[in-house]
Amino acid sequence: MDDIIFGTGGVRGIMGDEPGYLNIKTIKHVTHGLAKVILSSGAPKSVGVAYDTRFDSKEFANVTCETLSAFGVEVYCFDIPMPTPVLSHAIQLMNLGWGVCITASHNPQEYNGYKVYDCHGVQLTDKMAGTVADSINSLDADEVIPGKQCDLIKNFTSDITEAYFKQIIDFIGVLDKPSDFPFIYSALHGAGANAVPVVLERLGFSPTCIQQEADGAFGGIKTPNPEEPVVYDLALSKAERDKTKLILATDPDCDRVGVMVKTEQGFELLNGNQIGALLIEYIAQTKGIKPGSTVISTIVSGQLGELITKDYGLEFVRLLTGFKYIGEHIVNLPKDKQFFFGYEESYGFLAGDGAKDKDAVIASALIVKMAAYYDSQGKTLLDRWYELSEKYGYCLEILCSASVSQDRQNEIMNNLRSGASIDGAIRSEDYKAAIHGLPPANVIKYYFKNSVAAVRPSGTEPKLKLYIGVCEKTYEKAKESLELLKEKMLIALGVENT
Repeated sequence: MDDIIFGTGGVRGIMGDEPGYLNIKTIKHVTHGLAKVILSSGAPKSVGVAYDTRFDSKEFANVTCETLSAFGVEVYCFDIPMPTPVLSHAIQLMNLGWGVCITASHNPQEYNGYKVYDCHGVQLTDKMAGTVADSINSLDADEVIPGKQCDLIKNFTSDITEAYFKQIIDFIGVLDKPSDFPFIYSALHGAGANAVPVVLERLGFSPTCIQQEADGAFGGIKTPNPEEPVVYDLALSKAERDKTKLILATDPDCDRVGVMVKTEQGFELLNGNQIGALLIEYIAQTKGIKPGSTVISTIVSGQLGELITKDYGLEFVRLLTGFKYIGEHIVNLPKDKQFFFGYEESYGFLAGDGAKDKDAVIASALIVKMAAYYDSQGKTLLDRWYELSEKYGYCLEILCSASVSQDRQNEIMNNLRSGASIDGAIRSEDYKAAIHGLPPANVIKYYFKNSVAAVRPSGTEPKLKLYIGVCEKTYEKAKESLELLKEKMLIALGVENT
C-alpha cells in the first residue's frame, strides 16, 4: 500500500483518508499481512490488543481485532486505553502469541501507529519485522478478507491489569505509612491516567493528578513528548501555587516518563541519562545486588550510568537504539545472568520482571519513591545527581535534531563513511558493519578525549539525530566541552539544530 511502510517500529504515520495515510483501509491491510504471518508461525494463534487515547485509536483497535478474527485468530482487547507495558505483561501472563498496540507514542496529534509484539512481550526486532513487512507487501490488493468471527474477540479481564499492578507493587514495596511528599503527575491526556495513579496510591502516595481526561488533541499540546519543556506548562502553573517538589509527565501510551525537580531557582527538567543513573544507584542501594545482575542500555546513552553500574560490580551492556533490543536481550539472558535495569536516554526505563518494553508506570513509581527517600534526607534528585557527579565525573549530554529530508540524511551519512574528517576524533565506529555482535545499524559513533558523539537518522521522523556526551571533573568544564563539541559536530555535518 502506497507509502505505508512496516519497519522495526511497526507502522507510524499521519492519519487521513488518502492513500499513504493511516486509516481503516491501511489498518486492515497491515493486519491482513500480520494475520498471514501468525497463521504460518509456530507461536500461539492468539493476539493481545491495546490502544492509547489518540484520535481513531479505539476504532483502529476494533478493526484490528475484527480482521484478525476473520482469519481464525483469537483476540483479547482492553476496553479502555491502556499503557503499552500493560500489554507486554499481559501477553506473557496469558501465553499469547502476539500483541498489537495502536499508538504513535509521543508523536504529534495528527499521527497514529501500529506496534507489534512477539510472544515474550517484546516489540518485533529486525528479522521478524522484515517477515511481517514482506507479508504485507506481497498481499494481493484484490484478496477479500473474510467476515469477522465475533466469538474469537474477547476483552481482557480486570485480573490482567490487577496482576500487572501487583508485580509493580511487590517489586517496589508499599510504604510503612502514607507519604505526604508533594508531587504532580500529568498523564498528558494519555493512557497513563488508567494506571499510574492506581499504582502510586496503592504504594501509599497521594499524587496531585492533572491532564487525566482522554483527549486525542492532548489538551492542545502540539507534541506530547515529556522531553519537551512545553508539556509541563500547566503543571508548573499549578506547582507555583502549592508546595510541589516534583513533576512527572508520561507520554500518550505511557512508556516514557519525564521529571522536573524543584530547586531554589525554580523547576529543572532532568534528562533520561540523569534519571537512569539515579535509578541504577537507588535500586542498588535499596534492593541490593544479586550475582550476574545486568544493566542494559544503548550505544547513544550517557556515561554516568555505566560508571555507577561497574562500580557496584554489575555488568553493563550497550545495544542499538530501540527498547525492543533491550527486551530481546532480557529474554535471551543466560541462566547465570539476571536483569537488573534497562534504560534509554529518551526517557525509557524498565525494572522488575513484568513488561519487556519500556514502562513509565513502574518508572514513575520508582522515581517518586526515590525522590521521597532523598527528600527525607533533605536532598532533591538533582542534589543526588551532583553528589554522584562529584564521585564519578560530571557527565553531560545533549541531543540535537536536524530536520532534513531522507535524501539529505543519506548524503550526510555517505559523506561520513567516505572519510569526512571530524577534528579531534581519536577513532570512530560504524555500526553498519555489525560491530560488537550487534545487528547492522545506520549509526556512526566518534570518540574524543573525555567525550563521544553519535550520528544516526531517526527511524520515525524526517530528522538526523546527533547525540553528544562529555565527562569532566567539574560541571563548568563539562558545560564548556559539551558546547564546543556540539558546534564542531553541527558544522562538520552541515546542519542546524532544530
